[in-house]
Amino acid sequence: MKLPAPRLAALLFAGAARAALAGEPPQTITLAPMSVHASDTQVANVPSVAVRITRAQLQRQNVVDSADVLRYAPNLQVRQRYIGDPNATISGRNSGTLQSARSLLYADGLLLSNLMSNGWDGAPRWGMVAPAEIGAVDVLYGPYSALYPGNSMGTTVLIHTRLPERLTASADAQYFSQDYADRYGAGGHYDGHRLAALLGDRQGRWRWLLALNQLDSHGQPMQYATARAGGNPADAVPVTGATLDRNPNGTPRLVYGANTLEHTRQTQATLQVGADITDQVGALFTLGWWHNHAFDATRSLIRDAAGRPVYAGTILAGGRAWTLPASGLAPSAYEQTHVLYGAELDGRLDNGWRWDAVASRYDYQRNLEHDAAAASPASARGGPGTVADMGGSGWGTLDLRSSGPLGDEHTLYAGAHVDRYRLDSRVYSASDWRGPADGPLVGAYAGRTQTRAFYLQDVWSFAEAWALTAGVRWEQWRAYGGLRATADSVLRYPSRRRSDASPKAALNWDLADDWQLRLSFGKAVRYPTVEELFQGSVSNGAIVDNDPDLRPERDWSTDLSLIRHLPHGHWRVSLYQDRVADTLYSQTDITLPVPVTNVQNIDLVRTRGVEGELVLTDVWMPGLDLSASAAWNQATTLRDRQFPAADGKAFPRIPRLRASLFADWRFAPGWDASLGVRHSGRQYGTLDNRDFVDTYGAVSRFTVADAKLRWRFAPQWTASLGVDNLTNEHYWVYHPYAGRTWFGELHWEL
Repeated sequence: MKLPAPRLAALLFAGAARAALAGEPPQTITLAPMSVHASDTQVANVPSVAVRITRAQLQRQNVVDSADVLRYAPNLQVRQRYIGDPNATISGRNSGTLQSARSLLYADGLLLSNLMSNGWDGAPRWGMVAPAEIGAVDVLYGPYSALYPGNSMGTTVLIHTRLPERLTASADAQYFSQDYADRYGAGGHYDGHRLAALLGDRQGRWRWLLALNQLDSHGQPMQYATARAGGNPADAVPVTGATLDRNPNGTPRLVYGANTLEHTRQTQATLQVGADITDQVGALFTLGWWHNHAFDATRSLIRDAAGRPVYAGTILAGGRAWTLPASGLAPSAYEQTHVLYGAELDGRLDNGWRWDAVASRYDYQRNLEHDAAAASPASARGGPGTVADMGGSGWGTLDLRSSGPLGDEHTLYAGAHVDRYRLDSRVYSASDWRGPADGPLVGAYAGRTQTRAFYLQDVWSFAEAWALTAGVRWEQWRAYGGLRATADSVLRYPSRRRSDASPKAALNWDLADDWQLRLSFGKAVRYPTVEELFQGSVSNGAIVDNDPDLRPERDWSTDLSLIRHLPHGHWRVSLYQDRVADTLYSQTDITLPVPVTNVQNIDLVRTRGVEGELVLTDVWMPGLDLSASAAWNQATTLRDRQFPAADGKAFPRIPRLRASLFADWRFAPGWDASLGVRHSGRQYGTLDNRDFVDTYGAVSRFTVADAKLRWRFAPQWTASLGVDNLTNEHYWVYHPYAGRTWFGELHWEL
């Protein structure tokens, strides 16, 4: 007999209560020895706010994929709309969820940030790292270290994976089910599961780890089909099921269908091989593989008099005629295979110096998007359409780094960096949209960017309680190979080159025992991505709708942090400000005779705020851990000459208030329970703040609660039951977020 999720939860909590009454001492859990890979040059002497998330903390949360690791990090939000969302962008202090190029994601020094784009489709490649591989996560706030490029102006996330010290193995089976409801009629249950396995060992100087992860997930609708008013009432088909609605600006609209009900099947595999070449030199080789097959179904919510679904044409609803676009409910599908190659060589010298060299390549080996041309009851099975091919796109990086002491008072960091991003996008017509691209070229765009950098950073301990960190990063950026093509013409962009120096400084004062005060300053330069520069259109023999002469974003950032270390934790208060010149954002230039909407430079945006963090272990009673954070952000467009209506308004998608609370209680031998609450305050989706209706297309305020109960019922076995969005809150990030989702998991570890 299958128990409903609430009843199963009650049974588990009842078992937990009985175990708690037994009053036995906590059990000691022995896990296979694992070493967390973390380069000293990545995490040592960070001159800014840094937050570490341990593997133990992640095990207390509902984690399905790696994008979940930042859920309770202070003043952060990941735009993860459904389980398996490949477009999970990071939003932080000074960046909204559509500014993906202001964040960085590394896994063992390998860059997983998609800096070909800056927007919803520029999310880090979370799928290359399975949750079972993660040993720890470091989150760095702001551009205060010369070790990282200008994209660190927002948030830098460092994932450190684990390598075994002896034979280790684990397996996971996870099932999840979402209760989703909306006012349009597309509610229901959307389920999925995840299977994972990990195997590794150490044999002499060699260590290896193989991780496999398979995800099968059905997501709720991501978009809704809307009709425009108008059409000949005499030809209109009377329908039922349509919903009269308003868009976020208050304009009336009609919702008649649900789009992008995605069924994604993702398979990920990672092989890591580490070797101790000598006692002082080591190597690590990484091969990652990620495959995604996704189908985005659609659903008509309206019916004619005979009860048949209606997909296109003119309809009669609410006493007036409406016209349905031909492609409003057209389905689509994705076939993606990405490969990651990584190699690291590191060593240490007898004089205390360390060095390492890291090379990586991320390859879009296969990346196809299939789109139907029109909507009909049969379009899901085939018909004419297009196929977009991004195969061959990707990026490569090379980093050379060293660090070590200079006398008794100085620690020097020095390094060089090269990266190259390549984007090729081609769209072809297809006789069958689900098949190969057998038709002519419809359009294409392509381009390359390259950055070379050198940096120096010195940590000077000039007095017993004082340290000064000073550094500079010099970067030379180049954009080249840009083109835009149609079926009968090819237009090319001229190449560009630019160099910038970004100084950094931080003064640290241990003003008393367990008290620390730090003032940090940093300049960062974030260069335009390939898509921002070259994704335009061609009209009358000229390239329009984009600006290949976009200026880079330039950020002057300041942070003042007070940190108090406690016997069982710490608290922190930070004041910060970012002044960003030439912010890159899509807007409408209303100063032109014919307004143009594209990515433009906004003259000046300022973000300032205060952020607090509290972390306590064994608070009030043994076994109870608590972490909390709250941040007040004020992001303001100070000057926008091309869209003056934005002057003085709140910058989009940065909430005025962010807060989180997470508590974990190990209340009995083998049992622990956790409860988390996340809050995001008022925010806007438009530069002029005209959006005021909380509906599809809006960016909501929300408060969401999550919970998890774990039971170690045998020496190597753990079962857990969890829930996200416990109160089933309905909230939006243009798209709807997931509703209440139940999780059941069984974990075995050798």
